[in-house]
Amino acid sequence: MKANAPKILALLLLVILSATVVGVARGGRHRQHAGRPMRREIRAYFQANIMPVLQQQRQKLEPQLSAEDRTQLATYRTQLKALKEQGQALRRSVVPAGTAAPATRPTFTEAQQKQAHDLRFQARSIMLNVARMAQKYDAPIAQLTQEVAPQKEKWATDIKAIVAKNATPEQQQKLAAFQGRQRERGGLRRFFKPAVFLLLDPNAPAANKTEPGVGNTSFYPNPAAPTSQLDYEVRKTGPVTIDLLDKDGNKLRTLVSEASQEKGPQTQQLDLHDMPAGTYFCKITTKSGSQTKRFVKE
Repeated sequence: MKANAPKILALLLLVILSATVVGVARGGRHRQHAGRPMRREIRAYFQANIMPVLQQQRQKLEPQLSAEDRTQLATYRTQLKALKEQGQALRRSVVPAGTAAPATRPTFTEAQQKQAHDLRFQARSIMLNVARMAQKYDAPIAQLTQEVAPQKEKWATDIKAIVAKNATPEQQQKLAAFQGRQRERGGLRRFFKPAVFLLLDPNAPAANKTEPGVGNTSFYPNPAAPTSQLDYEVRKTGPVTIDLLDKDGNKLRTLVSEASQEKGPQTQQLDLHDMPAGTYFCKITTKSGSQTKRFVKE
């Protein structure tokens, strides 16, 4: 199973990332499963832990692009956003907002089918243009991919745990079948697929920006389990405390208090079994500053 973990990771991340730019007007198929715990948890993990790294790597690529390509990519992003909004409007015309999603794919009229086809065709045409542009930057994209290779194993392990916890036997079988078909296709490179990576907006605000005193943090799982894990980076050796705060920022108790922690990445297991459902924060205070991490207990 360990050897297949990168394949699971690649599949799930590519689906999440590429769905935002090429999942236009598919009649709402991917939305039917959006509420499933596994999809929600993987998406939250991706946004909190992986997307900031991808964003950072994409920012490194930006100075290597020609001015013409940077301008054209901005145009492509605008066009894809407009197509996505048109696709959403088309789906709303079939399943109005506030209406329960149907068990089967909604039926389009002939005119709606043509509109959906046209939107998909336009989106695919744009993606083909981006793919051609990306060929010019294969070497730097490959280098940026290699730089994050050491983080791949942790991402794969964490997402494999999410899948194991949430997937039904049927989903596990489908994943196993997919892994067999994808055996000859690279793992890490798939979610650094050049066209998708190139389309990332290097100027988009970070979803999980850290404060100066503490390095990148992650809270897993989120929503929290009775015993959850907090990963963070200490930038200066010294005392560390982790306080539990309520949704209003009031201190409930101290979870961790250590006289000294070494500089570098740290992991803490947090006992949250007695907490009622709600929104909470973990405040990490170190010698060089502090950071607050939000999480939910269901």
